[in-house]
Amino acid sequence: MRHVIPRILAITAAGLLAACAVKPLAEAPYTEDRYCASESYLADAHFEGGKLGRCVVADDGVFELTNYPEDPPPINVSPWYAFRVSGRPGEEAVVRIGFEHGFARYWPKISSDGVTWERLDPQRVDISADGSRMEIRLALDGPQVWVAGQEPLTTQFYEAWVRDLAALHHVDVALAGHSVEGRPIFLAETADRREVVLLLGRQHPPEVSGAFAMQPFVRAVLADTELAVQFRRRYKLVILPLLNPDGVVAGHWRHNVNGVDLNRDWGPFSQPETQIVRDWLARADGRGMQVRLMLDFHSTDKNVFYTQRDGDLAHLRGFTARWLEAASRRLPEYGFVREAQETSDQANSKNYFYSRYGIPAITYETGDETPRDGIGPSAVVFAEEMMRLMLSYPPGTEDTGSTAEAPAKP
Repeated sequence: MRHVIPRILAITAAGLLAACAVKPLAEAPYTEDRYCASESYLADAHFEGGKLGRCVVADDGVFELTNYPEDPPPINVSPWYAFRVSGRPGEEAVVRIGFEHGFARYWPKISSDGVTWERLDPQRVDISADGSRMEIRLALDGPQVWVAGQEPLTTQFYEAWVRDLAALHHVDVALAGHSVEGRPIFLAETADRREVVLLLGRQHPPEVSGAFAMQPFVRAVLADTELAVQFRRRYKLVILPLLNPDGVVAGHWRHNVNGVDLNRDWGPFSQPETQIVRDWLARADGRGMQVRLMLDFHSTDKNVFYTQRDGDLAHLRGFTARWLEAASRRLPEYGFVREAQETSDQANSKNYFYSRYGIPAITYETGDETPRDGIGPSAVVFAEEMMRLMLSYPPGTEDTGSTAEAPAKP
């Protein structure tokens, strides 16, 4: 199975590379390498999202990489790697990766052009019993091959997505703020309504399969279908596709460039990325809007929805169980589970939005290795069933806008 994405692995300018340099662990005896070379091959990470780790060429010409997180533990075990191997076509390069403070969570994906990606043949991958080491044997069909833990979706992918959103007559896109390193964070929204649905994406850089779910989900709720148009007559959609652009560019496991897990900063709001949402919420509250549902798109080892317990909701009671049951009936081949949890003190988005508004606040997790051809269709089903169900509830507050779509942009 092959997956095509926009060309996102072009070599970046020297200035951007300097800005994207990954800082080493404080206690580590080595620094991050951007390239290394043997007599026959070059391995490099000179592109957005590139992460080579520490690279040493062994006596037998094998590339020995050490992969480590951007900050000292404790850190979520999401060992990202992304590099390119260049050499003579027809030869084979061998790369061994050792994971410090982690394991081989992501099965290697390869590309000959940075556009079309596929899972590497299992015959070419060996992983140690404890997952701490992985050997990859790469056949160079052409002059170079890209390797990554997941298909890289970098800022170029999101810039194209934002342009597509801005081209829709019923969507407004604006600069909501900027990251620590000054990268733009965009917000897309539909016409003002009293009731709001908020969609968040990519707080954690390696969680690409969550982005693969979010894009078709958003496409479905913004479509010109009768259901979606009716939904937008009642609900305002607010969408932030990429909250951690710095971490994505730098190839981080988890954090932003200040060493903070953004999904543990809901409440403290110590980082400019989460402050963007905090400030938007303050303005919305001041205008009498009411957030009715929050979905935060992520990835983990399975398809799972982390939710509140049904009896804990103050608004949209029974929503989660009814939503997932309706989707399940239409998705007999798409396995997923629900984990309903008591709200804890952890400062993640799910806990924050539930505690503040009493609403369904759900972490929508897609499995790291869920087949890509199933993610999009399932996301459309989840979006459609969400819209149908939310329209069945009586309005929580009076609508401020008209019941028609906003006029086309000039």
